[in-house]
Amino acid sequence: MWFYGPTILLGKEDTWPSKYSKALSVIDEGINMERKGVTSVAVATTVHEGRVLYSIRNNGSFKTLQRVTGYMLRFINPARNQSRESDIPLTVHELEKALVVIVRTLQQSDFEEELQHLNKYNEVRKNSSFRSLSPFLGNNGIIRVGGRLQASEVAYDAKHPMLIPHNNSLAKLLVQMIHKENRHCGPQALLAYTRQRFWPIKGKLLTRSIVLNCVRCTKAKPKLMSQIMGNLPSTIVTPARPFINSGVDFCGPFWVHFMIRGKKPQKAYVAVFFCFATKAVHLELVSDLTTDAFIGALKRFISRRGHCQNLYCDNATNFVGAKNPLSELTDVVYGNSSRESIVKQCSGNGITFHFIPPRTLHFGGLWEAAVKSAKNLLIRSTSTASLTYEELDTVIIEVEGILNSRPMSPMSDNPNDLTALTPGHFLIGELLNAQVDPTCRPQQTNLLTRLKLVSHLKREFWNRWSREYLSDLQVRNKWQTQHNNINVGDMVIIKKDNTPVLQWPLGRIVNVYEGNDGVVRVADVKTASGTCKRPIHRLAPLPKETNDATERQSTNNLLEEDKIPSSPYTKDLLHF
Repeated sequence: MWFYGPTILLGKEDTWPSKYSKALSVIDEGINMERKGVTSVAVATTVHEGRVLYSIRNNGSFKTLQRVTGYMLRFINPARNQSRESDIPLTVHELEKALVVIVRTLQQSDFEEELQHLNKYNEVRKNSSFRSLSPFLGNNGIIRVGGRLQASEVAYDAKHPMLIPHNNSLAKLLVQMIHKENRHCGPQALLAYTRQRFWPIKGKLLTRSIVLNCVRCTKAKPKLMSQIMGNLPSTIVTPARPFINSGVDFCGPFWVHFMIRGKKPQKAYVAVFFCFATKAVHLELVSDLTTDAFIGALKRFISRRGHCQNLYCDNATNFVGAKNPLSELTDVVYGNSSRESIVKQCSGNGITFHFIPPRTLHFGGLWEAAVKSAKNLLIRSTSTASLTYEELDTVIIEVEGILNSRPMSPMSDNPNDLTALTPGHFLIGELLNAQVDPTCRPQQTNLLTRLKLVSHLKREFWNRWSREYLSDLQVRNKWQTQHNNINVGDMVIIKKDNTPVLQWPLGRIVNVYEGNDGVVRVADVKTASGTCKRPIHRLAPLPKETNDATERQSTNNLLEEDKIPSSPYTKDLLHF
């Protein structure tokens, strides 16, 4: 095949298929036009009508396209030096001729009417989009910018740059080459460098698009995704007994000093339990961050505040470890026969743990705010003091009372209004730090009347809770714009704490999790080290794939650098 060609060529020309006859006629026509004095540029653009340039496999590189075009021009030029070998590198003159062919092809495909009008009347149409540039036909039939810089001493290409369209794939390859040669500069610098020789129509739009779709520029300065703030769950907006739906987190460490000579201080931590409905806080002092210490704090919390139905927490190791022995804890609470009556009255059969996705602190914003408030009060109280275990526990309980006496809604300036609603009203019926009136005498009432009074006060508290507190939760204070959901197969960059931006790992979305409102806020990402679950605010999407192959080649290089494992998601990079 290499030495003799297709066997069909051994027969007569009349027996050849139509495609071979057409190819031969095209070559003959080009040779005849060259003999008549038509240049090789005209042969390449007139005979082939530029279609051959769009069929060249340039691998997303304008230089590859230019070199291939240069070798084609060397082959079809009958006036070439017969002694020149085909493997000799292209000269500067040949590369320049190839560039002229490409630019002329761009102009013939997008500025056909302007070219005809310039050839016929030597002026551009009145309704042309670039009439203000005073274009004219230069050498080799190239449309150049006339402008007002004829008297300047700059180069000819800078005074009269060649016009190129903005929505052509070959024009994008050209600007992308300039973008890479100038070290991935920004849109303004890219436009300035491009206009040294070429004048793209809608240049700002083109250069901004090139920079935004550049994979390396995106990886150097990734833009993390965001999504509209989600709707509040039913556990927050539904009246319920205090601490039946709670969240838990730890804060600390705090130092516990022992009044024993030679014994060093030890670290201690505070477990913060937060009620979703009433915003009540319960603090428990723990000696360390082990699973056993947390289970002990959980037992004390249940004994003092009652059984909780749902417990939300993050993915800390002590919480994950506590999930396994939680069934044993449930058996301890409900296993005794003497507590069968309590089991019947409880709505649930055990504590249900809910883990928020990893590294999603805003998913647990309720208890994170309580942790911040508790830590601020504790640090200000114990920063310079040397407290024993009992003294520190006393301070923690006092801080708990202060937190449970905070108003749940904005206070009124009118002295005739009621006292602001606090979590303490749902715990004991009044402020925890309120002073007792010494002149008040208890009324002579029976237990039934007292029970009705307490029930009436509770209903009043929940009515005020609905009127004063619940309406304040209606407004979205941040993340007010809804964005498009991330899709399976999208390439993303994963934000990694305490790591330079260029070392953030690259991954592909393999699964998404939709909320009740149909919005995706969490996704599974496959990386070189495995699959992990991350929120979208820690993911930066790479540019979507376009019709040209430049981004595909850049992404292939990044995949090789980050060693993304081969999978069905990495085979076809055309479907970002």
